Amino acid sequence: GSRSTIFTRQSLLQKVHCSTDQSNTRFLSLRIALSFRGLRFAVRKQHNDALTNWILASLLDLIDGIAARRLGQCSSFGILLDVIADNVLRSIVWIATISEACREEQISSPDEAAGDDCMTEVCIYSAIVILEWVTFVSSQATQTSHWKKEMETEPPAVVRSVFKNGFRNPAGFLAVYGLFVAPLGSFVWHSARQGGSTWVNEMLPGWFVVVLIYLSYVGRGLSAVVELWMCCNFLGVVISADEAGRGDNEKKRSQ
Repeated sequence: GSRSTIFTRQSLLQKVHCSTDQSNTRFLSLRIALSFRGLRFAVRKQHNDALTNWILASLLDLIDGIAARRLGQCSSFGILLDVIADNVLRSIVWIATISEACREEQISSPDEAAGDDCMTEVCIYSAIVILEWVTFVSSQATQTSHWKKEMETEPPAVVRSVFKNGFRNPAGFLAVYGLFVAPLGSFVWHSARQGGSTWVNEMLPGWFVVVLIYLSYVGRGLSAVVELWMCCNFLGVVISADEAGRGDNEKKRSQ
């Protein structure tokens, strides 16, 4: 394709994640602290406080990103810290959700082996956490000059539809929405199924909350498709590089 349609991981990160050098360390520390503070509340079954802390951490991310873009102070270091803070937040919420799912199983089936029937949810949520961190590692590896050149490839149609106009399109909005809302929605979902209620359930009609959560699952699935493509693409580059290296070594030995 033309140069304008060529995908680079760095350009994607700049569109999604942005942080100023002046504020990144301060915001990073506060966002991570709020994430762990929310986990502490979740373990204590204080669901409202947990949810509030996680949403505050998300809002700080939004504020930092808007400030960086308006001031024109986006940097590679700020992007890196921003991605780390986002991944930490989402991982913590997924971990809390796993805890809620297992706790729900213990309440509903106290006579059965604890956690047997919640393994499906545990596996799915754990796979999401692993996928996000593998994607992070792959994306950072591509920032070196060696890998970055190799990764400049044309993505499939579904991936291009997400990236189109810097995510300013229905598919892009849905993917980003699912990425950030799915863990929070899952936590609210499992908390409510235990009889607990968060301020989200109190503010919004039950059917509307369900629609928002299911919509976030669709978006999270779309995000997973993009992440899998990134990981597989990078893996293909690594394998090709290894094969090329072995070919060069064989030529040297034959000479």
